[in-house]
Amino acid sequence: MVLLSNAGSLLVAVLAASTHMAHAIPRPQTEGTSPELTTEQKEGDDCDVLHDRIVCADESSLLFCNQNKWVAFSNCTLGTVCKDGSCVFPESDSNGADLPVEEESASANKSDVDVAETGVATGVASSAPVDTAVPEASAEPVVTDAEATAEATEATEAETSDTGGDSSGSTSGDFGITCDKFKEAVTKASSAIGQSYPTPSDKQCTSFLAGMPKGDIASAREAAMFLANILWESDGLQAKEEYDCQDLPDWCAQNYKTPEDAPGKTYWGRGYIQLTWHYNYEAASEGLFGDDRLVESPDQVATDEDLAWGVSFWFWKENVHGDAGVQEGNFGSSINKINGALECNGGTAQDKAKKRYEMYKAILPIFAPGELPKETGCYN
Repeated sequence: MVLLSNAGSLLVAVLAASTHMAHAIPRPQTEGTSPELTTEQKEGDDCDVLHDRIVCADESSLLFCNQNKWVAFSNCTLGTVCKDGSCVFPESDSNGADLPVEEESASANKSDVDVAETGVATGVASSAPVDTAVPEASAEPVVTDAEATAEATEATEAETSDTGGDSSGSTSGDFGITCDKFKEAVTKASSAIGQSYPTPSDKQCTSFLAGMPKGDIASAREAAMFLANILWESDGLQAKEEYDCQDLPDWCAQNYKTPEDAPGKTYWGRGYIQLTWHYNYEAASEGLFGDDRLVESPDQVATDEDLAWGVSFWFWKENVHGDAGVQEGNFGSSINKINGALECNGGTAQDKAKKRYEMYKAILPIFAPGELPKETGCYN
């Protein structure tokens, strides 16, 4: 889990919940200015980019000033409400107790301002639930948990035994995807949406290949779906952490603060999926390691290449992989699981979803020659 819930960063996306993003997250108000407090603006109204940034559209969504027009930015996560340009937790009740916060399904949060428009990446957006009917058989062979584990071990051993070896080699667990194909896919996906993403490093490739079993990736087609979405969420694998939060950590710390946070820790967007919020770090840590190491040390999600991919594959496994439409090869279904509220089903950022699909069309022939892309599942 593209790719803010608290008006911050994403994001992405930052994070339409596109952010990503890729999504871009706008920079916050500069010192000496204050955010708009009114909630009377609506999408399409005029604004001033020199003074306006983020406002509440209503109690559950935000607008961002882009090219002197208010545009849809992101939705607040469940349990928060929009107030004074930020998504915040409700006030305490009359007895002084914190009101319960309803936890939504784990998702990477992203903003949705296009990187081509702002030049900054990442942010937030919550995923929208979709039908989880039993999937029909995929055209590609399905790898069982036992097979995936064995294949991942073989792949990791082959890739790490000789750091000076040929990075283009394929192992039995990667569906014939090599580092040469991976790098070609990123380059062509970049060109498909008019961007110039840098060529991935060998480490980015080997971490991607070795991490696929963590996402229960069952075919080359699903790997192409995953990569297309991750490229969008991470600004072409350039953003393992929200850009603005690197520059303004105190500002982001306030926007992402929750009562459950570990002392001194902040859970803004990190990893290629832009994992955001304490409860997502907690769930990812438990899912990947069976402990709370990512809660206690969230920064490592941005600094460790394997973890940047690991949380992204974890998010895919928990939120996207099991969807019937995804297993039928409908790329739009994967977008719907990641950022359906903003990019699908009448959302305001369908243009972002279409860019994801353009990248997927560029990647699929490289990963799965002969497969035909299917757009269904999001805006059509």
